Amino acid sequence: MSLLKKPPTPATEAVLVHDISPPHPRFKYFDQMVADAANKTNGSLRIAINPGGKILYPGKSSLEAVRSGKVPLTLVNSVHVAAVNPRIGFINQPFAMEDETMAQPGIAEEMIGMMQTLVQPSGLHILALMRGADSIFIFKNRQIRKPEDLKGLKIRVAGEGVFQDIVRSFDAEPVVLPPAESTSAVERGVVDGVLTSPGGWVRQFGLSAPSGTVVPGLLFMTYLMLADHSWLSRLPMGHRHTLVEAARANVTEQWGAFRRDDSQVISNFTAQGASCWSVPANELPYWKEKVEWIACKFAGDYPDVIRRYTAIILPGSR
Repeated sequence: MSLLKKPPTPATEAVLVHDISPPHPRFKYFDQMVADAANKTNGSLRIAINPGGKILYPGKSSLEAVRSGKVPLTLVNSVHVAAVNPRIGFINQPFAMEDETMAQPGIAEEMIGMMQTLVQPSGLHILALMRGADSIFIFKNRQIRKPEDLKGLKIRVAGEGVFQDIVRSFDAEPVVLPPAESTSAVERGVVDGVLTSPGGWVRQFGLSAPSGTVVPGLLFMTYLMLADHSWLSRLPMGHRHTLVEAARANVTEQWGAFRRDDSQVISNFTAQGASCWSVPANELPYWKEKVEWIACKFAGDYPDVIRRYTAIILPGSR
């Protein structure tokens, strides 16, 4: 009796796009995710990230590329996903997130589950939640110590909506630009400063913009790794499981590692001559007063979302 051999799983090639400019401390984790996916499928699941090293679809364009079927995967700032469903905006509210909470086991996965219910009607599937950064205001020759120091300045932000509202709360003008355009905007004087991540500060600007100010918790950037749900559902089950696990292990579960990486980036940079000033805890209430209206408005518009989010980060409130 002859034995029938199981046919090999067909090879899958996929493209993932994002707007994080190289080099960046997150890249080694993305590379490991790709390697894990390939290794665990004997090379039959191959993911190309921004092929050719180009920023193919910066910012919200990468999300549109997935929704239109141009590419199956993206890693995108969550502020752009809020344009698909504004309820996702809970994750971008000022002073809403803390590293200590997000690093606890299971918290990020619960948040992914909550957000999945919000994006699923749009044909999207969330594979991972990434710690972007606790944002930094950076300038060429200014030192920001209080909200009034921002008055009248043009500040680059990564996206529309709450990012713009936060900057406007300090009587400054937000200018939406993708990361790749931010450096030239500073050089040409299009903007006075930039709201960015530690990695973006050092890798894109270096000592051309040596002055940084952190307002802890003011704007905690996060990224979502998204898949076209229909594409994901067509993957062989083994490939699908491998991709989900690779994204979880190398992105979602690396929250603490990302935080340490960012701290090291800042430490190394200040050793080279940059300055990074953090608003003291006793002065944060004044900054919070300026942006409190943003969170209040969101809570008034979407009280159900705030209740669900609070139940995740404060289990005792359930």
